[in-house]
Amino acid sequence: MNDGQEEIVGFDIDVAERIAEELGVELEITNMKFDGLIPSVQEGEFDMALAGFNPTPEREEVVSFSDSYHDLPFVILTTKDKEDTFNSIESLAGQEVAAQKGSTQETILNDYIEEARPVALGKLPEVISEINAGTVDAGVVGYLSARNYLDTYPNLTIADIDIEVPEEETAQTIAFPKESQALITEVNQIIAEMQESGEIDDLLEKNIEEAQAGDTDSRNTLEVYGPLFLKGAATTIGVAVVCVIVGTLLGVFVAMLRLSSNKFINTIAFFYIQVLRGTPALLQVFIFYFGLSAILTIPAIHVWDINLARLIPGCIALAINSSAYVAEIIRSGINAVDSGQMEAGYSLGLNRRITMKEIILPQAVRNILPALGNEFVSMIKETSLLSVIAVSELMFVADTVKAATYRTMESLFIAAVIYFMITWFVSWLVSLLEKRLERSAKG
Repeated sequence: MNDGQEEIVGFDIDVAERIAEELGVELEITNMKFDGLIPSVQEGEFDMALAGFNPTPEREEVVSFSDSYHDLPFVILTTKDKEDTFNSIESLAGQEVAAQKGSTQETILNDYIEEARPVALGKLPEVISEINAGTVDAGVVGYLSARNYLDTYPNLTIADIDIEVPEEETAQTIAFPKESQALITEVNQIIAEMQESGEIDDLLEKNIEEAQAGDTDSRNTLEVYGPLFLKGAATTIGVAVVCVIVGTLLGVFVAMLRLSSNKFINTIAFFYIQVLRGTPALLQVFIFYFGLSAILTIPAIHVWDINLARLIPGCIALAINSSAYVAEIIRSGINAVDSGQMEAGYSLGLNRRITMKEIILPQAVRNILPALGNEFVSMIKETSLLSVIAVSELMFVADTVKAATYRTMESLFIAAVIYFMITWFVSWLVSLLEKRLERSAKG
């Protein structure tokens, strides 16, 4: 992310660009949550991943690693009022110390600061925010990241604590799918040449200097990243519309099965609804994302800078999740119509299908419209779950901007305002439609 453009920068990116240049291939960068990278590499979603991985035995069971390309030290970040208190590893005993979940920092925290009370958080900006707010006492952070945050949060400082960790445990490597031995050999050769020529040290020095220079852009976050937030909002609306349409159509079908007099069909529909309503939507997103990747290959085609290999499984998961709730909404709406209406249709010589279509459903729609509107509003918010699989919707953009600017609250506030404006507008449209249906019913 650079000056409001979707350009991801940093030391790892510089290394990746040089490797791609030497390999003679085009580099395609995907920004993703750290704890989702190894599973994605394992499934073959990426050719390689650079995110400061240390080749632990657990990781080596599922992916392969390159030789180490650097071992930049980690530091203890805390607030200035605790700087004098935290002056040794022993001084952290009993204190809450945070680290990014699944990272080398978390390993160091658990293995070498054993007396501290570890707190694992999903993303680095969350670690920094909690340190700055005082909800945790300190955090284990990479030196480059710490330097960047010092320029944004004057209240933070690097504690005078040396973390004595064997070099092999701080070695930073590149992760590859297991079947990539030929590529790993080529990359190892490039790394060796970069280290021998001093290019790795030059890239490190360059990034350290940029970190020490701080953020010189005095413009506010909305001014610089406004177009990116709007693009994320458009993606959120598009995903929500698709998921609601598909979910509603599937929900109608499931509701009809649920109302069937056939006990076997009714039971299947009941089980379908209970399973989807009884498990978290986030879990379903992960199951469809990794599950579909394991059984079929979705082309990594980019539409509006969004990878369909990630978007399609995410949309399927949300649409199916929505269908369970829509099915129950429709079923309850139909059951709310007086049973005499069905009997009246039969007395006129109409069959069940025509009676349902012409008499029951028009009345049921008026009953269920508010609930369907609420489902649409909920879906707009639930699209934020797709940020965990790197779909560039509004929440993903907010996370990306706060990581790039170190302005956590400002980025989250902008996203919150946009979410509110979208959901308020949808609620207003639903209200207008309700009033129109009421007028037509009275007429």
